[in-house]
Amino acid sequence: MLGEATPENRRLKKSTLFYFGLPDYAVYLAAIPVSLYLPYVYSRNLGLDLTDIGLILMLARLSDVITDPLIGYLSDRTQTRFGKRKPWLAGGTVIMMFSAWQLFAPSGDVDNWHLLIWSMLLWLGWTMINIPYFAWGAELSEDYHERTRITAWRQFFGFLGNVSVLGIPTISGKLFNYGSIPSEGLTIVGFMALVLLPVLMFLALWKVPETTKHRKTEVSLLKSSKQMFSNGSFMLLFTGFLMLSMGTTWAGSMFMLLADFVVNVEGNIQAILLGHYVVQLITLPLWLQLSYRIGKKQTWIIGAVIYCLASPGYMMLGSGDVAGLIAVLVMYGIAGGNFGAISLAMKADVIDVAAMRTGNHVAGSYMAVWSLGTKLFQALAIGMALPTLAFLGFDPNGTNGPDELLALRL
Repeated sequence: MLGEATPENRRLKKSTLFYFGLPDYAVYLAAIPVSLYLPYVYSRNLGLDLTDIGLILMLARLSDVITDPLIGYLSDRTQTRFGKRKPWLAGGTVIMMFSAWQLFAPSGDVDNWHLLIWSMLLWLGWTMINIPYFAWGAELSEDYHERTRITAWRQFFGFLGNVSVLGIPTISGKLFNYGSIPSEGLTIVGFMALVLLPVLMFLALWKVPETTKHRKTEVSLLKSSKQMFSNGSFMLLFTGFLMLSMGTTWAGSMFMLLADFVVNVEGNIQAILLGHYVVQLITLPLWLQLSYRIGKKQTWIIGAVIYCLASPGYMMLGSGDVAGLIAVLVMYGIAGGNFGAISLAMKADVIDVAAMRTGNHVAGSYMAVWSLGTKLFQALAIGMALPTLAFLGFDPNGTNGPDELLALRL
């Protein structure tokens, strides 16, 4: 067993890891469709302008400039009989579940204000869940390898959520003739998020205890921010993750448009993309084992190289090139299994080092800055990708020639 001297570094039971990871299944159900489905469905089926969609989704993400650091700061200082983190997760769940339903299964006419308001509320709920959730996970164990197990279990359920976002609508389409096209799939996912998010979150809050050992939290928000940006290991990992996050969001926001208009597989978009997430799920434990052998840093670098090699593949796709599309997605899936587990485990490590050096409880503040940076770069990606596509002449409800389709492949 690893480190049995204290409860904080004792090997956690699988049942604890199971319950702790469960909520990420539903959180992914509610978050992944924002960049994956919304640009396609809101432009192709609901008639919103592609540039407007990109700018609105960017603004919704940028609204967290205030909420991210504030929630991280406050969650470190929350004192209730239920714990420091759990009240935030409960409140965030309520906001996120209803926002997802309004976004994914809108009734009546939909305009820009509908997309903006409910997107902002969805990301507020996401922030209230994820910042305390990551901090809670970092506090469950002080052991280096145990934190990797915690992250891997959580990411397993997250990747399972990714698979379900596409898999369940695909299966529903085959069995009930509803769900095969993206607009129908989005409605199904919205209902799943509405039901499963509160149920799975309740199980985690009920079954998994918070640690009773907390470092002091008297450090100010300004001081903790200065410490963060002077932490070389954190900033190096943070920068690398942001670059990759921006690239994946850019590609993801245009994927369904590319699959439909370039490869011409509208009725099979979800089924094809499903393979990408299945590969992520399968490779997750393999990356985990590799990190034990050669270290997390070296493992992460291998994943980054695979991702960079896959990126030019979109340029070579044409009409009916389903095999080429699948090949690119498989490589992205392999790299995605790496980023999901290894990056977050490395993040927990550098935060723990910072906490030991300063003697302060800084997990929430670090998680807030990580979350904020990720959202800013993802906001820039989607806010640049869709307007650029429109500027280059692409119109999801018009006629597109070779030049407009080239813009999609880029």
